[in-house]
Amino acid sequence: MQPPDITRVFKGTGNEFEVEIVFANEGNQSPKEGHNYDEIIVVTEGIIALERSDQPETSTHSKYEYIFLPKSTVHQITVKKAPVKLVIIHPERSE
Repeated sequence: MQPPDITRVFKGTGNEFEVEIVFANEGNQSPKEGHNYDEIIVVTEGIIALERSDQPETSTHSKYEYIFLPKSTVHQITVKKAPVKLVIIHPERSE
C-alpha cells in the first residue's frame, strides 16, 4: 500500500502542537504505529477503516466524524472510499 500525502504544521516553543493535513486516495494506507502522545482524527471527506489495538473490530468512519486515540494505541488507517481528507491533531506531541 502507498502512504498518503501529508502536510505537517508544528507550533509551540518545542514544536509540541502538531496538525497534519492528509489527502489520501484509493490504495493509500498509513503505517501501523502507536505514539507516545494522544491523537485526534477528523474525517472531512471520504470513508476510512481504522484498525486499533484497543478495540477488537475494525471501525469505519466518514465525513465529519472524529476519533480520539489515546497515547500508545497502535493503529492503521486504510482508505475505503476516496478521496479522503483528514485533519490529525497532536495537541501535546513529544518525541
